[in-house]
Amino acid sequence: MPWLAQQRKFLVAAFLLAMTLCNVALLVRVTPLLRKGYQDFTIFYTSARLLRNGQASALYDLAAQYRMQLTFTDVPIRHGPLPFNHPPFEALLFVPFTVLDYWPAYLVWTALNVVMLAVSVALLRRHFSQLAAVSPLVLGLGATAFFPVAIGIVQGQDVILLLFLFVLAVISLDRGNDAVAGAFLAAGLFRPQLVVPLVVFVAIRRWRVLVGFTPVALVLGAISVAIMGWRGPLDYARFVLHLEGTGARAFGPQAVPNLRGLVEQLPGISPSGQGALLLILASSLLVFFVTLRRIHNGRDSVIFLSVLAAVTTILISFHALVYDVSLLLPMVLFLLSRILGVAGAKIDGWTILLMILLFLTPLYVFLWLVVDGFVWFALLLLWLYLRLVLTPGPAEVPA
Repeated sequence: MPWLAQQRKFLVAAFLLAMTLCNVALLVRVTPLLRKGYQDFTIFYTSARLLRNGQASALYDLAAQYRMQLTFTDVPIRHGPLPFNHPPFEALLFVPFTVLDYWPAYLVWTALNVVMLAVSVALLRRHFSQLAAVSPLVLGLGATAFFPVAIGIVQGQDVILLLFLFVLAVISLDRGNDAVAGAFLAAGLFRPQLVVPLVVFVAIRRWRVLVGFTPVALVLGAISVAIMGWRGPLDYARFVLHLEGTGARAFGPQAVPNLRGLVEQLPGISPSGQGALLLILASSLLVFFVTLRRIHNGRDSVIFLSVLAAVTTILISFHALVYDVSLLLPMVLFLLSRILGVAGAKIDGWTILLMILLFLTPLYVFLWLVVDGFVWFALLLLWLYLRLVLTPGPAEVPA
């Protein structure tokens, strides 16, 4: 038996290393494009430059964004801006990066993302006994092998910061510091479509989360008003709705791994029709209330609650892309501990298949870059969601 356990650890580590190398190979291949400004970090650098130049009122002006991006990017295929579609207060975070040219600023932000990722994994391992029993090397490979995390770092997205805040919130909840957890979640409101559902799911069991969440949210709202005036939040909402309504390829139903994407792939459904909107609303409400009921009535562990909340949030989010799946990193690390037989955890073939699919970088690349159909990854999330809600409670680790 010890020999079989060692063999299993070797196979898992080899698989994770192979997926990590795939992610590194992708990074090497796209580096020349990154130097020219193809990555999403462009939007943050643009907003910060506008803010620093005293053009806060043009933060959501597509023409102003495009003019600014032409000064530091070289993307011939782009005939308009890569739009900054985040709340005004987030632009402040990136103003210090504008003292550097674009490429050095991106490298510094990338380094910070790597540090936040490493600290997140270290904090999870230090706090949860299931992860403490797993080799730090294996957990590190688990983080670097998870494609959504890798692409979030490559793109220079802010999702690693959100992941870091989410990890801090989960640990605070497990320690009983609910108000502190709420403050950490509120700090992630630069992605409101993900944070607001998370807070609702957590608050239904831990209402004191709102004690920390509310004042931080109000402060961030006040900062946005100070930047753009009283119409700032309204301009932001209009801008986001406008982008979604344009049917841009990056935000279209073929790219979003959620219920919206799945519904709009159904035969005979017009993505802009009322039938599609009703089906999206009905399916999202069903998933939302099933999760709400499970969390409210159950006595599951904090990690189970947070995993179920994260999976549900991605499924019901109207806007979600491949790197948003990074929120599932705590879950995949706990899944790794289960696969490795920590604390005598029982595994079956379906659990192993789930782990392989979650880490399989070629699958992500095929769906996202080859066939432009990352929406079908939502089927895996839906399977994971059903396994979670049907797991008898209380549960100590994710199903």
